[in-house]
Amino acid sequence: MLAFAGSGRKDSLNRRLLAAAVAIAQAQGAEVTVLDLQADTLPLYDGDLEDAGLPARVIELKHLFAAHDGFLVASPEYNSFFTPLLKNTIDWLSRPAPAGVPEALSGRTAAIFGASPGALGGIRGLPYLRLLLSRLGVLVSPNELAVGNASQVIGNGKLDDPKLQQALAGVIGDLIRLTAAHRATR
Repeated sequence: MLAFAGSGRKDSLNRRLLAAAVAIAQAQGAEVTVLDLQADTLPLYDGDLEDAGLPARVIELKHLFAAHDGFLVASPEYNSFFTPLLKNTIDWLSRPAPAGVPEALSGRTAAIFGASPGALGGIRGLPYLRLLLSRLGVLVSPNELAVGNASQVIGNGKLDDPKLQQALAGVIGDLIRLTAAHRATR
């Protein structure tokens, strides 16, 4: 699994939620690579840049994404949508690549979840993320999780609420099973 958060903030609630998801996935037997989208920010997608050739970092990311069967995606909600950081990354990854560079998204699986200090937990942005990923050939697990009032329930690497921790474990378990079944059909 490749795990990443749509937030660039150093101590964001979604990065903390992602850490909890990674710990659960590893406990359930998944190998997980964590990617920091903010660490090496891509330029804003631009067709003129693409015409000049995909940036080297985009090609590196295409190889990284292609090396994983599934994705764990934690995304905050910005104005009822997912973040520009996440959208820009997906935009670059979805572009056709030169010969020898693998497809980065299509044929993979994903689990999506989000956290917010507000009561809704980012639930309004997740359907749009699901739609975009699905349109790009990613099989998104039907289960998702939105953690409201997250600053009160996300501790250091886990959810302090046992019911939420169990719900996140269910989302991750569903993704692991979906990924194994999907891999068997390829």
